[in-house]
Amino acid sequence: MTNIERYDYAFDPDGEEWAARLLRRVPSGGGSVLELGPGPGAMTRVLLARGHRVTVVENDPEALEVLKTLDVEIISGNLDGADWLDAVKGRQFDTVMACDVLEHLRKPEDVLQRLSEFVAPMGCLLISVPNIAYAGVLASMRSGIFDYSDKGQLDRTHVRFFTKRSIEKVLLDCGWAPRVWEANRVPVECSEFAGYWSALSGDQRQALLAGWQDFDVYQWMVVVTPSVATPTWELKEARGMADSLRGELQALTVLHQRERASLLEHQKAFAEAKDIISKLQQDITKLQEEINELRTDVGSLRSEKAAVESELAKTRIELQARTVELTDRAWRSRWRRLMGSHYSH
Repeated sequence: MTNIERYDYAFDPDGEEWAARLLRRVPSGGGSVLELGPGPGAMTRVLLARGHRVTVVENDPEALEVLKTLDVEIISGNLDGADWLDAVKGRQFDTVMACDVLEHLRKPEDVLQRLSEFVAPMGCLLISVPNIAYAGVLASMRSGIFDYSDKGQLDRTHVRFFTKRSIEKVLLDCGWAPRVWEANRVPVECSEFAGYWSALSGDQRQALLAGWQDFDVYQWMVVVTPSVATPTWELKEARGMADSLRGELQALTVLHQRERASLLEHQKAFAEAKDIISKLQQDITKLQEEINELRTDVGSLRSEKAAVESELAKTRIELQARTVELTDRAWRSRWRRLMGSHYSH
């Protein structure tokens, strides 16, 4: 794998990949950017597309050939040397980027001490470094392995290693004030150390992670400003916060107005619904009264029906008794006639 292949990668500028998140820290507005060690320009292209004026410092011959095809100012120089410093002497930039660069330098402190000269008032330095205290690295060391590779945490071109605390100390010693930290968290099982991690027992992993919130931080990003600019920067931050609060207040006001209008509509609808319910209740009451009247009428009809049925039953009994009586009389009369005819003969 060549150097250019190692650092040539594609990413979605609006996505959540680390490069996209780093670029979101560059203030918008098309300001000037000094990009240290851009490689073949994966991030440089996005900066140009967003309207920034970009100056790059690079010493890899293959990367330089690619960068020449872009609309950037190119300074060919080794960051461990001093020639490139002379090329930008007296100039200032809105943003200076040293993303995944310091770990490749033998004396990053020397570079950091000089970079403050090139940061414009209210400008910033954006830094990204691998976190050597990544759990995957410790898992491989737990197996007695610390092997370099073509890329990743143990890139064979890395000559300095940092944790969050150590890079913070270097920055403070070099006159920089950290403003914003951001972590690139990568699950260990998704890293180049997945095999070493799975080789640990569950108890070993638990013991390693106990009380350690940053075990999965693969890289640290930090936005810093010169310490001498602290009051000005804090004023800028205060103004930015005030603007943000004003924006939030405006948004809340608009939301309140919308919700109030919605509430009024709901109140109106509720009042209309209340009138409809009242009318329905009146109709229900009227229907209930009519049902009660019908029940009363049905009760009367049932009583009359019972009385009629009682009279009818009584009449049937009387008719049956009368029928029996008449039948009996008829048989007696016939019997007498028969008997009278017998005696006459």
